[in-house]
Amino acid sequence: MIAAEISAALDVLVQGQVLAQNKEAGRLRDHLWRNAEHLRQYLWSFEVENAPAGLSERYVNDALARFIRTLEFVPLPPGERVLEIGSNPYFFHILLHKLFPNCNIQGTNYFDHDVFSAQVGAMTQRTRSQAFQEEYEFASTLLNIETTPVYPFPDGTFDLVFFCETLEHLIVEPLSVFGKIRRILKPGGHLIITLPNAVRLTNFALMLEGYNFFDVYSSNGINGRHNREFTLQELIALVSENGYRIVRAETWDRFDYDQIDIWSSDYTGVSDKLARRKSDLITMLKRCGGKLTDRGDNLYILAQVPV
Repeated sequence: MIAAEISAALDVLVQGQVLAQNKEAGRLRDHLWRNAEHLRQYLWSFEVENAPAGLSERYVNDALARFIRTLEFVPLPPGERVLEIGSNPYFFHILLHKLFPNCNIQGTNYFDHDVFSAQVGAMTQRTRSQAFQEEYEFASTLLNIETTPVYPFPDGTFDLVFFCETLEHLIVEPLSVFGKIRRILKPGGHLIITLPNAVRLTNFALMLEGYNFFDVYSSNGINGRHNREFTLQELIALVSENGYRIVRAETWDRFDYDQIDIWSSDYTGVSDKLARRKSDLITMLKRCGGKLTDRGDNLYILAQVPV
């Protein structure tokens, strides 16, 4: 990267920080979307310790739009103490630290293939950007959020918890986590949940063409794949049943599928481009009387613990 690009990306982050501190949510949203390419270049530049080669570019390209959308759900100010469940590989974690420097931001992770383990530990992991001359050493609590009976945080520790792109990976006691998270949130604290939408339009497109839309098995163990995805109405019900108040709930596409191709991915070993566009899929659903709403790629929920 050239010096001008580095300077521009840093300016974007500083301006975002100011907008967040001034609680200008609308301007912050517009600022981040307008400067998404600067954010992409910044996050691309980080290399996570012991991560596979090429991870940064692949991960950020897939997740950047979701990161920015998730940030739209953050209440301003987010509070003093924030937890990100599943903080590795730290790209979103870095954005949180950049935009909310006055917050105490913690993370949890779990890498053990023993899905029944209830052991609690700790780790630190570095991520470094040579281009920006930045290095972070993130400490995180290691725990299996399904089988650990009580998370190692006192009651009411956090103002905000991010539970993003994690629920779909759980397999043993997935629904137990909502109550456990609620205990560590302060009264009035917020929970942000994101995960893939089981009934997204891209799944509909794959089914129409006879492709499998389920995840292939993962070399990272049983938690490495999507074990169960949910619909928006399911997630609203589960969150509400566990004592939260729904503040905002919606689905949203990471990409414009009238412009971006939909591809298959399965055990045939061939990735095929589908001749389907979003507008075509919506038209087909209309003709057959199918539900048109809540068909976006991902589910997004902002929930609050009652005061």
